[in-house]
Amino acid sequence: MKSRLSIVAIVAVLFFVSCSSSDDDNSNGSSNSIIDVNNSTTELSKRISLENSGVVSINKATAVGKKLSESNDFPLVQIAEVNAPKDESGRQLQANHVAVNDKFAYVAYTSQGEVYSGAVDVIDVSDPYKPKIITSALIKNTDITSLTYANGKLYLAGATDVDKNPNLTSPSIVIVMQLNNGLLTENYTIVPLEGQVTTDIVANSNAFFSVTGDNGKVFKNTIGSNQLVASVAQQDLRSVLLDQNELFVLSGTKGISVYKESDASLLRSFTTTVDVPEAKRTMDIYEQKIIVAEGFSGVGVYNKTTGQKLQTLPIVSGIGGVFDPNDVVTNAVSVNDEKTFVANGAAGISVYKIDDKLDWLGKMDIVGSSNYVKTKGDYIYVASGKGGLKIIKMEGKSKPIACAGYPTYTGNSNLILNSNEKASYSGSTALASIIVNSKATLIHCGALSVQNDLTLNSNGTFEMSGTLSQGRYGQNTRLTINSNAEMKVSGAVVIYGDLVLNSNSNLTFVGSGSSITIYGKVTKGSNVKITGNFTDTENKL
Repeated sequence: MKSRLSIVAIVAVLFFVSCSSSDDDNSNGSSNSIIDVNNSTTELSKRISLENSGVVSINKATAVGKKLSESNDFPLVQIAEVNAPKDESGRQLQANHVAVNDKFAYVAYTSQGEVYSGAVDVIDVSDPYKPKIITSALIKNTDITSLTYANGKLYLAGATDVDKNPNLTSPSIVIVMQLNNGLLTENYTIVPLEGQVTTDIVANSNAFFSVTGDNGKVFKNTIGSNQLVASVAQQDLRSVLLDQNELFVLSGTKGISVYKESDASLLRSFTTTVDVPEAKRTMDIYEQKIIVAEGFSGVGVYNKTTGQKLQTLPIVSGIGGVFDPNDVVTNAVSVNDEKTFVANGAAGISVYKIDDKLDWLGKMDIVGSSNYVKTKGDYIYVASGKGGLKIIKMEGKSKPIACAGYPTYTGNSNLILNSNEKASYSGSTALASIIVNSKATLIHCGALSVQNDLTLNSNGTFEMSGTLSQGRYGQNTRLTINSNAEMKVSGAVVIYGDLVLNSNSNLTFVGSGSSITIYGKVTKGSNVKITGNFTDTENKL
């Protein structure tokens, strides 16, 4: 019978012990292997979907059905959804954690209910608009609750069915998998731990650190030998992270304890909001702030040294329809540069800018609930209530375009240029729509997203350098170039809706290295001119 996290209503007593490892080695490729690797990219590609792909807006309105009309400098694009795998019995699994190393995102899956079953995907995001599942593994009789990458290995935290493995006395385990150029293998070792489930894991070059829930412990094991060198007892453990030489551990009942990384000695502790049992929670650090998912209380922001509470960020709902209030809960937080992303269950993803305090930027306009979020590099990974994973790209983040002399755009999200008007902008710009009227000229240099229609009316001109993402897949959005209008492209264009080239319209690619990706249909009138050197990735033109 599967046992999840549970709270025991007493204060945990800390103690320190040292003991030896009791690793359980498993033979590679043996008949009793619990790992089944699938390297068929053709089969795996069927789980990549364009459903709900396209430009994602940041909605600042809190009332249901209302949106503010301000533009912003944070263009976002959902580039794909990854449907969760099914296990060997046909049960749908659910994404619940992501680790990122270089161009690979490693996704952990677990099962719902009493059955133990899990999986791991490896997603290649080297092509910024076409992620690929390049390998996947089903993990028999085992939930994978968290994972981390270190030193060419993948460390999988989880819980296994002890009835199926007589060598184990409790469900909590860590699976140490040797990778092959970043890809999954069946070369692994099971490291048994005390507890019902290993809830989280982190690693550095010397050791990996894991936590188990309920009457749990913090464990330190050496890299290589997997030898257990230290453990500390503490109840209801949810999350663990490393910050320089300090180990931060989150308990749902006790709060945050900070240990010395080298010997697991307690340095300090401070209380946080008491949380409900049986719930995933994460935390992250930005400079002197530690940001904690606190369930129904939203987000708690603390000074990581003193433990002083700096802010409480209540959940911003703004959702309509019939929903269970228990589904509006903060499960996870993740920090990238100066922004914090917060997964609020049925209330979606909230985004905050980090300054002296965290300031709310708005909610990401994505479909479905959000049970987990992880961001690193150019990407945001969101585990959805349906079990799959959304991959969202932050445009212009890692490769900003050099644009001299143009101001940033700060106007209405519906940009309209009147006849004969000229305007030039640069930087990262997120808009709802664009209309360029007769003989008007719009120049944009940088990263531009347009969620709805982009229309060039007769004799209008639009010049873009950098990146343009426009429309929503399957939602009747269009980029329209009318008679004698011209769109000049120097860079990458991705159109998630339709492209309409009316009679005598012009689409010009300037210089070399430009590309256009069109996921909708293309309509061409007579005397349409498409000139220049470019790559048509979908062969639509």
